[in-house]
Amino acid sequence: MAITDTAAAKPSYLEWGPILAGAIAAAALSFLLLTFGGAVGLSLTSPWPGTGAKLWVVALALAWWMVLVQIGSFAAGGYLAGRMRSRWMDSRSSEGAFRDSTHGFMVWAVGVLMGAAVLAIVGLGAAKTGVESASTVAAGAASGNMSKSGLAMGPADYAVDLMLRPQPGQASGTANDARATNTSNDEALRAETGRIFAGAIKNQALTSRDRAYLTQIVASRTGLPEAEAQKRVDAAVMEARDLEVKAREQADKARKTALITAFIAAMSLLISLVAATASAAAGGRHRDEDRIPMFAGHRFW
Repeated sequence: MAITDTAAAKPSYLEWGPILAGAIAAAALSFLLLTFGGAVGLSLTSPWPGTGAKLWVVALALAWWMVLVQIGSFAAGGYLAGRMRSRWMDSRSSEGAFRDSTHGFMVWAVGVLMGAAVLAIVGLGAAKTGVESASTVAAGAASGNMSKSGLAMGPADYAVDLMLRPQPGQASGTANDARATNTSNDEALRAETGRIFAGAIKNQALTSRDRAYLTQIVASRTGLPEAEAQKRVDAAVMEARDLEVKAREQADKARKTALITAFIAAMSLLISLVAATASAAAGGRHRDEDRIPMFAGHRFW
C-alpha cells in the first residue's frame, strides 16, 4: 500500500531529478578521468628524439581511453538515475524495468546534448578566432604587406618564386635594379604568372603558348639563355604539380582520419547508450532489493 501511495504522489513517467543528477555525474566523472588520462599521456611523451613513447601509440591509447571513459561514465550515471528513481507500483514488473531503463536512456540523451552544447560553444569560439584572423590577413593583403613579406600560400606561389629566383651574384644586376624601380609591374607579373600556374595545376598541363611566354619572362628577368630558362619553367611546373599532389594526399589523409574518428565516436555513443540503459535497470533492481550501496553502511567519523 505504501508503494501505491508513492506512485500516486509521483504520477510522472519521468523524474527529471535523477536524470539530471545522473547526467551531471557522468559529465563530472568523464572530465575527471579524461584529465587524468591526458596527464598520463603527456607524461609518456617527450620532445627529445629517442625518448618517450611513439606519438601514434599515445594517440591510439588516448583514443581508446576516451571511449572507455565515455562508456563507464554513462554507465555510472545511468545506474545512479535508476537507483534514485522512485518505485512505481510493482517495480519488479517488466513495466518497472522498462521505466528504469528509460531513465538511463534519458541520462545518455541529456549527457550527449550537454556535450554537443559544449562543443558548439568551443566551435563558435574557434570560428570567431578564424574569422578575425582571416580579416587580419585580408587587411594585410589589401595594404600590400602580404605580397612583400608574406609566406607563399600555395603550390603556385612557391613555383612562381622558384621560377623567378635570380641567379647567385645577381643581387646588384640590371634585372634586380629594374625590378626595384618598378614594383607595381613586378606584382602584376607575379599575379599573372600565378594564374598561369593555377590553370596548369587545375588542367594538369601547361599549354605551349604559356610555356613560351613564361620562358620569355624568365629569360628577361634572370638573364638566362632561352634553353636554361625553359628548363627552369619546366622544373617549376613539375614542382608545383608535386606540391599539389602532396597537398591532396594530406587532405585525403585528414579525411580518412576524420572518417575513422567519426565511426569510433558513433560506436562509442551507441555502446554508451546500451551501458546507460542496462546500468539504470540494474540500479532499479538493486533499489527494489534494498541493497546497501558501497560504503553506505560504514562510518568514517
